[in-house]
Amino acid sequence: MDQETHAARIVRRLQRRREQARATLLFERLWPAVWPPLGVLAAFACLALLGLPPLLPPVLHLMLLAATATAAGLLLWRGLRGLHKPDDSEADRRLEAASGLRHRPLAVLDDAPAHGDTADALGEALWRAHVARALAQVGRLRVGLPHPGLAARDPRALRGGLLVALVACLIVAGPEAGPRLMDSVTPRLTMSASAAATQLQAWITPPAYTDLAPIFLKPEGGQVSVPAGARLVVNVTGSEAEPSLVLGDSGGKFRRLDATSWQADRELTTGGRLSVRRGDGELAAWDLDVVADRPPVAAWSEPPGQAERGRQQTRLPWQVSHDYGVVGLQAEMRLRDRPQAPPLVVTIPLPGGSQKEAHGVSLQDLTAHPWAGLPVIAHLVARDAPGLTGTSADAAFALPMRPFRNPIARALIAVRQGLSLHPEDRKAAEDGIDAVLEQTDELADDFGAVIALGATAGLLAEDESDGAVTEAQSRLWNLALHFEEGDTERTARALDAARQAAREALDRATQNPTDANRAELERKLQELQRAIDQHMQALLDQARREQSELPADENAQRMTERDMQRLAEEAERDAREGRMDDAQRRMAELERMLDQLRTARLGQSPSERRNAEQRQKGRQQVGALQDMVSREGRLLDHSQSRTGEGQIDPLTGRPLPSAPPAGDTDAERRQDQAVQQALRRALGELMQQFGDLTGEVPQGLSDADQAMREAGHALGHGQDTPAAGAEQRAIEALQRGGQQMSETLSRQFGPGRGDQMGGEDNGGEGEIGLGDQQGDGSSQAGTTPGTHGRGDRRDPLGREMGQGNSGADEGSDVKVPEQMERDRARAIQDELRRRGAERSRPEEELQYIDRLLRQF
Repeated sequence: MDQETHAARIVRRLQRRREQARATLLFERLWPAVWPPLGVLAAFACLALLGLPPLLPPVLHLMLLAATATAAGLLLWRGLRGLHKPDDSEADRRLEAASGLRHRPLAVLDDAPAHGDTADALGEALWRAHVARALAQVGRLRVGLPHPGLAARDPRALRGGLLVALVACLIVAGPEAGPRLMDSVTPRLTMSASAAATQLQAWITPPAYTDLAPIFLKPEGGQVSVPAGARLVVNVTGSEAEPSLVLGDSGGKFRRLDATSWQADRELTTGGRLSVRRGDGELAAWDLDVVADRPPVAAWSEPPGQAERGRQQTRLPWQVSHDYGVVGLQAEMRLRDRPQAPPLVVTIPLPGGSQKEAHGVSLQDLTAHPWAGLPVIAHLVARDAPGLTGTSADAAFALPMRPFRNPIARALIAVRQGLSLHPEDRKAAEDGIDAVLEQTDELADDFGAVIALGATAGLLAEDESDGAVTEAQSRLWNLALHFEEGDTERTARALDAARQAAREALDRATQNPTDANRAELERKLQELQRAIDQHMQALLDQARREQSELPADENAQRMTERDMQRLAEEAERDAREGRMDDAQRRMAELERMLDQLRTARLGQSPSERRNAEQRQKGRQQVGALQDMVSREGRLLDHSQSRTGEGQIDPLTGRPLPSAPPAGDTDAERRQDQAVQQALRRALGELMQQFGDLTGEVPQGLSDADQAMREAGHALGHGQDTPAAGAEQRAIEALQRGGQQMSETLSRQFGPGRGDQMGGEDNGGEGEIGLGDQQGDGSSQAGTTPGTHGRGDRRDPLGREMGQGNSGADEGSDVKVPEQMERDRARAIQDELRRRGAERSRPEEELQYIDRLLRQF
């Protein structure tokens, strides 16, 4: 009984092993058959998880599904064709092979001995032993792992790559995996325009002068406040029916963009309920409040009138405000006793362009105007970008006038004022001029003035046009200055005019070195030499006449004249030979000498010291402007290097080799934009400070502010070429503004050293005049620190006698270089310029060369 039970248990175990073996064999035959269609389905699943099939047109989407299903079905049919279920014999062979059994022992269990083999007891015993040994091996039967053999069919292991792609697509799809798979197997076979959802977008662009960003209207509606003149744009998509636009009681039409898109735009001048309708339905609605532009507000911050500290300037304190900025301000003055006369209009520059709130003081020199000394009524007129104007209250004051000590000059100014009050009463003016002509003692030696007075009287008597009065007043003013100032002031004004003309001619010849410009520069320099000679002669004549009040050293004056004449001649020769850089340096040195000559004096009164302090502040602001020009130039270099445009060497005038932009240009552009914004803020502060100091803001600085704004905007949008153009305009405007600042400082506080762009200033204190009065009345220069009491004489420029002469003087502390040394210095300078123009050299070397060139 026990043997039978044991045998039955062995048989059951064998049966389980056979079933496992048949399943393993079936898998090994089935998996290679189903893998190709599964691979096709997995590839489609990757596309589906990425959401690609729904993007196809419906027909293509359907064709993709059909192709995938067909391919999978054909591959599955080919793989399953001829596939059969394993039997027990195949299962036994699998078990024997996996278990390492030899001689097919499992076949004994289904076998039987041949007839007669067990006829005797020995044969039967051998058979039973053989069967028992086979049964004993059943307990260690093993099925083993399945081996489908895909490696032989897929030697490149594409199945692994497909599996990785499927996992990656699952991760990308995330929670949308299910919906994407569903959308991929359910194509939308019908799509019509009417089924598309209607979308509405609306925005309002404020006027440009407001500097406000566009306002996007929410689809759910609401209250919106916009400035008048704003532009409304409404887009409707997804509807073949034309919508309509309704604003208050007026309507508007849409224009078709395509089959299902519409657009409407209109300028907003009045408010009300704005709605977009389609048929009987309302797509969206808003309540618009259109705010009309209000005129700017202008007011006197203080009563206007004469400036303080004894100046003859007209002080105009102002303040303005506006929601979107004031772009223009002027003062209009009318003669109180003749209000019908055309007004005197004075433009007041605003700091930093358009200002929402600003204040300042404008100082205007109106002493030359025919109304000077007469009462006027003035008001301010502010203007905004759309052209609306706001007017301040009237203010009454008398225009400051220049005081005249000469009695003839005072009489001529009185005649001039009478013509301003009563231009039709020319007889009174003629009588006043005749009364002046009767003063024969005062006019005995001035035949030119007598002729000019007679011609003025004749002009009033013979010419009945209104222009004759204006011309006569201009002549009377010049004659009054003639009698008041004398030759010295006249020659000083002529020298200033010749100096300015020479400077402008030099600038033109430097920027455009043509033969015509060089010839013009030579003529202007020759005129400057004549003006210097005439003014120096007038100074010497005055010094001789006023020996008791203003002692002068005639030899020092002559020496100064020779120095200036030498500089003018050298500048003329350099310009003739084409060395414009050398001519620039000669001219700058000559201008410094002229400034020092004009400010030479024995001492300074308290008002003069105040003027010197104010002038010093102004020159410091001019110096800050010079630094700003340099920084703006570096921004221009960056922009030009990014555009690849060739640059011009400022020393040699030769084009520099262009190099392709390197590095992160976007990061560099953002950095340049930040620097440009910082420079613009600094310029605004400089304009405010200069306006507080002088009451005037040069137009060049306002133009530079606008150009910097355009440059920053272009840099912010990655536009290097427009940025370079705006930066170039900013540099030119800054240079022009610096010249205007210098002219303003010279006009208001008197000329001084360093008033020009590029000039230097040594403080203005302790300036040595034409000589220091000694106890004996002789003209000697006092000792200065470092002379050890030698008592060296100094010329009107504060230099030791002999300095600046072409020859060597034993008492001079300056050694003039020989011609050979000059030639060597010029050769070194030319070589440095040549090397500096080679921009391919290392940056450190170029910077070093630049530092060396600054010493020349």
